[in-house]
Amino acid sequence: MAMCVEDRISNFPDHIRCHILSFLPIKAAVRTSIISTKWRYLFASISTIEIDRYLLRGLTHRNVDSFKNFVDRLLKLPDQVSLDCFRLCDGISCNDGDHDFDVSGWICAALRRGVKEIVLELHNLGDVPPVLFTCHSLVTLRLDARGCKIEVPSEVCLGNLKTLQLIHWVLFGDDSIHRLISNCHVLEDLAFIECFVENARELHIQIPSLKSLVLHFVARRDRDLNYGVVIDVPNLVYFRYNAAIVECYSHMKSLEKADICIYGFHSNLSIDATHLIQGICNVRYLSLNIHEVISGTSRLPIFHNLIEFKFCGRETSLVEFLHCAPNLKTLTIKFLDFERTRWKALTIEVPSCLSFHLKEIEFSCFDTHMIEMVNYFLDNAMVLKKLIISMDLLTLIQKAEASSQLLKLLKSSTKCLIVI
Repeated sequence: MAMCVEDRISNFPDHIRCHILSFLPIKAAVRTSIISTKWRYLFASISTIEIDRYLLRGLTHRNVDSFKNFVDRLLKLPDQVSLDCFRLCDGISCNDGDHDFDVSGWICAALRRGVKEIVLELHNLGDVPPVLFTCHSLVTLRLDARGCKIEVPSEVCLGNLKTLQLIHWVLFGDDSIHRLISNCHVLEDLAFIECFVENARELHIQIPSLKSLVLHFVARRDRDLNYGVVIDVPNLVYFRYNAAIVECYSHMKSLEKADICIYGFHSNLSIDATHLIQGICNVRYLSLNIHEVISGTSRLPIFHNLIEFKFCGRETSLVEFLHCAPNLKTLTIKFLDFERTRWKALTIEVPSCLSFHLKEIEFSCFDTHMIEMVNYFLDNAMVLKKLIISMDLLTLIQKAEASSQLLKLLKSSTKCLIVI
């Protein structure tokens, strides 16, 4: 005899079932309308709407009108609940001559429903409705401008926006970007991802509320680097910079963590990153990836708070930085170009962090030529507890030979464990 299984989910209140539907793709959510009369119109009240490639799968000229009517019904019918999130992802374009989607109308409909998060990841987006930049309900805004230029209106007011991500934007010399970010009075997270700077003298970021800042700029030619960056963010906690170095002046007194990747436009030139590095001297955690030789290292600041340092660059630059991090506890090393410095012959003073604080060192890409360098650290790191050696790039024979040599090295710290 078949057992009767109680349908407990259908007995949940409407708002709970709507919340459950918000985790499903739109197609799956709509299909629940055939379960029973309780589910028939429930999908129209979901608070998260995502229109993406999955939803467009199987769309033909015959059913495109039905699809557009379906989206209109989801977004534009009266008496609908407010939206938590609206996403338009890859596969839809304003300039699609075959389908002619009313993307601008969909965005406006979402804004009328008090949407809190909007994600637009579209190619050839076309004209974004100006009302997007005056929406008081928005908390998160992510705009991918690949293949188009988005015009920022003269009046911007995003009073509740906390997260702003701008992707593939071309930042021109006008004041549109400054007008946009300066009118986000409670902004906490700002990211420029794979953006270009053209015909601009200075990018000025002055946001007292900002806690996280990502600057990822792409340079196509020399003249793209003819600008400066001024960062005045006294409450910033996290900073990521990934770009060719330009004049960068910053005020980040509360900074705790930084991920810095800097490089010269021409590989045969040294770079002067002094101003950028001076601005991050209060960090506790630093990941530094330097593609070229740093010039002006005598002006490096002292990183009094730095306890964890991940370094990827040239061997000679590492020595300079160790002298500037007196309280360092954890060090991770990856060399782009191992210069075979005669570590035994170093006459400079041993960095104080080796004598008093450094407890863990990791070589993420160990090479057999680094034995002497490892010996230097073991000989001078007085409180070292763990030395981690990654030999992923070596052959089995090289690994065996290197392991044998490493285990024979003397250690100043009797508590040091070598992990290979």
